[in-house]
Amino acid sequence: MLFKAMLFKATLFKAMIFKAKFDTALITLLLFLGLAALCSAPAVGGPYAAAQTGASQESWQKEFDEICAQTEDAMTFSQAELADLIRRCDNLKPRIEKSDESRRKVYLERLRKCRGLYAYVLDAKKLDAQKLDAQKLDAQKLDAQKKEKK
Repeated sequence: MLFKAMLFKATLFKAMIFKAKFDTALITLLLFLGLAALCSAPAVGGPYAAAQTGASQESWQKEFDEICAQTEDAMTFSQAELADLIRRCDNLKPRIEKSDESRRKVYLERLRKCRGLYAYVLDAKKLDAQKLDAQKLDAQKLDAQKKEKK
């Protein structure tokens, strides 16, 4: 009798573990299917609205990619090229502001960082040019003083 009770408890325990695993798997499957259904839902406004915004979005995104792809080479650009990139960033900002909220937040922040880098490099180059000019002026003064002493 004791053996049958122990066997019954073991069988009952195994059934409970199987049910718990089954329930977990079922919940996971349902959550996955729900998430898949949410991700594949069409955008608000239908396909026409998506196609219409896609063309305008593509134009500014291409410009964005061209501008921000050059950040690695920022130190090699001249002051005029850096000023042009900053101007292009400023011109692109209103076009990005017209896009949907999530894209607008992401791309405006990235554009702000690209522009900030270009502005920083431009300021550094201007400061270096001023220092170089000051050094040249000091050198000319020293040369003039040496000539006067002779």
